Amino acid sequence: MVIKLKQHRTMVFGLSLVLIGLVFLLYSLFFMDSSLHFFRDATSSAAPVTPIDPKKPMIALTFDDGPYAPSTCRILEALDKVHGRATFFVVGDRVKGREETLLKIQNSGSEIGNHTYAHVSLRGLSDGEVQEQLQKGDDAIRAVTGQNPTLVRPPGGAYSENLLCLEERPIVFWSVDTMDWSHQNAQKTVQKVLRNVKDGDIILMHDLFVPTAEAVEILVPELHKRGFQLVTVTELLENRKEVSAVKLKNKA
Repeated sequence: MVIKLKQHRTMVFGLSLVLIGLVFLLYSLFFMDSSLHFFRDATSSAAPVTPIDPKKPMIALTFDDGPYAPSTCRILEALDKVHGRATFFVVGDRVKGREETLLKIQNSGSEIGNHTYAHVSLRGLSDGEVQEQLQKGDDAIRAVTGQNPTLVRPPGGAYSENLLCLEERPIVFWSVDTMDWSHQNAQKTVQKVLRNVKDGDIILMHDLFVPTAEAVEILVPELHKRGFQLVTVTELLENRKEVSAVKLKNKA
């Protein structure tokens, strides 16, 4: 009788632990979902979109490898001062823990592109491997923003022809490479842009580096002063018939 009572108590104790575990799991899932909704609500005031004049010069500033709040947020603030926008090519596995920064990009009026999930070269990868990198990147971004990225940029610009057959979205490269990731010097980035920029250009930078944000704080007002409209890549494609730095899906 004593043995049966002990067995009964052990069973009750075990079931209690299971129930407590289920309650904790459900609470955690609810809390995570509520936190994400809080971030979305906190940053839901989208910036008004400034109309584009197709007769005036325009360029697209693009930033790879983020989001990274110490740099990304400074870039967004600089753009906001002139009602400008940019395109941010986000790495999927860098989204976790940076959800609020990603939402700030979205609600600033800027554009979000897919820069793969793990920042791997797409050159030589199989169709399945390419699709996995892009799908996981889409999933990570959509889980926060509620929207799929509108563009794709392969890391390092490296790809094989299968990417142009598999991907419906524009594949975005660049016409001015600042090499900011290499020198991490704000003045060199500024000089590279101002010496080379022209109407229709796509400028490559990286928002992983604070010196890039420092460069943008100089560049944005100067570019605005020179009459350039700072637009997203999609807006550039809509207003310029030919943008050589963008490739579209191969047609069978």
